[in-house]
Amino acid sequence: MKAIEVAHFGGPETLQLVDKPTPEPGKGQILIEVKAAGINFADLMARQGHYPPVPSAPFVPGFEAAGVVAKVGEGVTHWKTGDRVVSMVSNGYAEYALADAATAAPVPDTLGFPEATALLIQGITAYTLMTVAVPEIQGKSVLISAAAGGVGSLAVQIAKLLGAGMVIGLASTDEKRAKVRELGADAAIDYTQKDWAERVKEATGGKGVDIYLDASGDTENGALKPLAKGGHWVVFGAQQTSTRGLPESELMGMVFNGQTLRGYTLYEASPEVTAAALKQLIAWTGEGKLTIIANDKFPLADAGQAQQAIIGRKTTGKVVLEP
Repeated sequence: MKAIEVAHFGGPETLQLVDKPTPEPGKGQILIEVKAAGINFADLMARQGHYPPVPSAPFVPGFEAAGVVAKVGEGVTHWKTGDRVVSMVSNGYAEYALADAATAAPVPDTLGFPEATALLIQGITAYTLMTVAVPEIQGKSVLISAAAGGVGSLAVQIAKLLGAGMVIGLASTDEKRAKVRELGADAAIDYTQKDWAERVKEATGGKGVDIYLDASGDTENGALKPLAKGGHWVVFGAQQTSTRGLPESELMGMVFNGQTLRGYTLYEASPEVTAAALKQLIAWTGEGKLTIIANDKFPLADAGQAQQAIIGRKTTGKVVLEP
């Protein structure tokens, strides 16, 4: 099978298309013929050697995949060849990927494979940021960074669905801010402007926001200024485009240890919580309450270009590879 391999830690050029043996599903596993492999910031960090769960290279990146079941392993009775499925994986940038049969989820015929991948890491992260990482969201004001991105575009909608009082999205271009408002945000603000924090406070009548969901962890970009008294700044990522802030060792330690300000990672949520979150997300999508943006699709061989497009902020919503 064709797969993308990171031979050594480094830039996008380290992503190389190679031939690998097609894996065989073991006990309790299924083999997925990948139709869409989701790309996340965790992939970019892993490629650079900055993601603790991936301590060494070479490796095949990709933590999520959607497609059809190609084979089932011993003991698997609730999946059959041809079933549409989405799952967390450990080698998603490939034509085939192994998945735990117990944690995989069915993909309705009404949901495309690229859209299905958006509901995994990014969708579940967006949902649990507001159900696990913060004490209460009902009636609260919520500020969302990178609001036109994969997590952000879903978080804007989920905040509203969970009863947030006000949702403000941060985005860098007129087009992206228009999309953020279209998704339901009460306000969309250009975070590249020096006065962005003051504009957030103005939007809240001078009070500031109760919750700031931040994907960058950039402490020198006024991140504390828009917070209301007693507000929560939740850092759930350390984007490599951020060049300022806490030293990386401290920032990533904060994120993965769930420390205050408040670091958050999906690993903090239990399997039961993530399964319930995915079920709710799929239900909302089927009911037409959740819009998934997944228009940025790249061939498997162009994995490096896809990651570079994300770094350059040239994408909106979910970005996938299509083997």
